[in-house]
Amino acid sequence: MAILRPQPGAFQRDQISRLISWGHWFTFFNILLALVISSRYILANPWPETQLGIGYLILSWLGHFSFVGFITYLLTLFPLSFLIPNQKLMRNCSVVIAVLVLSVLLIDTQIYHVFKFHINPTVWDLLLKEAQSKSELNWNFLFIVIPVLFLLELIISNYTWKMQLRRRKGVWGNAISSILVSCFLLTHLTYIIADAKLYEPIISQRSNFPLSYPMTARSFLSKHGWLDMEQYRSKAAQVAELEHTKQRLHYPLQPLQVTESEEKLNILLVVVSGLRADMLQPAVMPFLSDFAVKNQQFTQHIAGDNDHAGSLFSLFYGLPEAYRSNFDAEGVSPLLIDELQRQDYVLSAFSSYGLNQDIYRKGIFHGVRQISRRKRELSPHSDQQTLAGWQNWLVRQTSERPWFSYLNITVPSTLAVPADYQGPFQPELLDGNPFAAFTPENHDKFINRYKNAVRYSDEQLQLVMNALQERQLSEKTVVIVTADRGLEFNETNTNSWGSGSNYSTYQMNVPFIVSWPGKMAHRWDKMSTHYDLAPTLLHDVLGVENEDKSYSSGRNLFSNQLHDWLLLGNRQHYVIYEPGTITEFNRQGDFSIYTRKNYQLLDDSRPNMAVLLQVMNELTRFKDAP
Repeated sequence: MAILRPQPGAFQRDQISRLISWGHWFTFFNILLALVISSRYILANPWPETQLGIGYLILSWLGHFSFVGFITYLLTLFPLSFLIPNQKLMRNCSVVIAVLVLSVLLIDTQIYHVFKFHINPTVWDLLLKEAQSKSELNWNFLFIVIPVLFLLELIISNYTWKMQLRRRKGVWGNAISSILVSCFLLTHLTYIIADAKLYEPIISQRSNFPLSYPMTARSFLSKHGWLDMEQYRSKAAQVAELEHTKQRLHYPLQPLQVTESEEKLNILLVVVSGLRADMLQPAVMPFLSDFAVKNQQFTQHIAGDNDHAGSLFSLFYGLPEAYRSNFDAEGVSPLLIDELQRQDYVLSAFSSYGLNQDIYRKGIFHGVRQISRRKRELSPHSDQQTLAGWQNWLVRQTSERPWFSYLNITVPSTLAVPADYQGPFQPELLDGNPFAAFTPENHDKFINRYKNAVRYSDEQLQLVMNALQERQLSEKTVVIVTADRGLEFNETNTNSWGSGSNYSTYQMNVPFIVSWPGKMAHRWDKMSTHYDLAPTLLHDVLGVENEDKSYSSGRNLFSNQLHDWLLLGNRQHYVIYEPGTITEFNRQGDFSIYTRKNYQLLDDSRPNMAVLLQVMNELTRFKDAP
């Protein structure tokens, strides 16, 4: 009697079939593990405010990690089922893969919890390089969690193998698969609708999970007339602003403790828009150069941003511009202005740009009623008119009340000098709009136009100081002369002209000169920033006794403490100034590092993790979670 033996091919096909079936269940249990780990993303974010938002969060959580788990299976376990038919070896390889994938997920949850962005190649490389450093980002928990994960994976592997050996036909597998697939499809369908309607409780969740790219259909909807793109863009800007202001402010961190001085000094803050630090030389600014030598000069002073409004925010609030939308939304004025009013200072403000801009109207002078907010049109005579207005105001100050005055002149940023003004730097570019008219052959003429504008402002500054001396106010007044940002003339070879295009020292290094009654002349070569002004005035003039860090990111200009780094930029671009480098990064975790001297990109350099953690803390420590 012949004995029937199974064919080798049939046995191998059956083994592969069993491995594939086992792989399905092994993947399912790992999806459950991934859901448990990924719940940290949910806990790291504010809970949605509506039922629809909560429903979408649960749907996207289930659907996204189920899909990622299935794709991981298709790319790893499924092909390995054909390449490694030995079930023990295959299962061991699968355990190792699962532990690696879940470990990466766990690391990403930790990164997201601290930084609010996910691992990308740059961040991953940074983590590897910082693994041996003394970083505040604690990874010790991995030494416990990974062995536990490995043990769990062995248990899951063994259990699912036994389970599929005794499996019976049923609908459980199909039912579970259908539910998870439905969650994934509903997630994207819901997001398409929410995106078209700009429904904030849903679209604000787009970056909650790693590898999450919710589907949109704007082009399709617009093509068929179901979406007006102009209205969409307008509303999108409003929603983005609302999304950024969801966290409430905690400012200051403690109530102010104040011991007022009996003899209060006046304060005059002069901001020359567009004045870069290297213009402070006798050949260009003879008056201000001499004034700087006779007073307190800060040679390594960095503006708060490369934008007028952002830089002024940092100057008055002593905080990064990234906080600005929160302050505007809550109508919170600077502590400096509040304390000046509480101590009965007379306040005034004069700007050639006008004081109707949001930075003044919603921010700096939000609570100051006597400030005129009339709109002004810039002209070559704007600075003359601004200075005349300030001089007329000064003449009227006949009471014994101390005063604070803000004066902003703008000619270096606009290059619009009066037609009858002949500067010493010739030939100069005479075109009415030199930024638009620039060509390479006009480079030197362009710079001469700027230098002449700076010389004109130098003469205006001399008139300001003369007015103080004539009224015998020089010994009663703290005078600060600085700028909002500098102008670049393509020194970085990046086709950058003017301001707002990069964070090189050409656009960020500005003059900072302080005339303080009773203080001897001194040249300070340490790093300083606009954030330092508010704590200096609050402590040394107004008698605030709190620690600087309880209400500001800066420190007293005259303290012996040194800045190891400076945080600059705005809510789209964060910038870290260190002694030799400039690090720029965004909310997605993309980094670029440049030399501070000539703004050359350093391809192989990586950020310092310890500094990065301090920076992220500085960006959030004045906010309360909702």
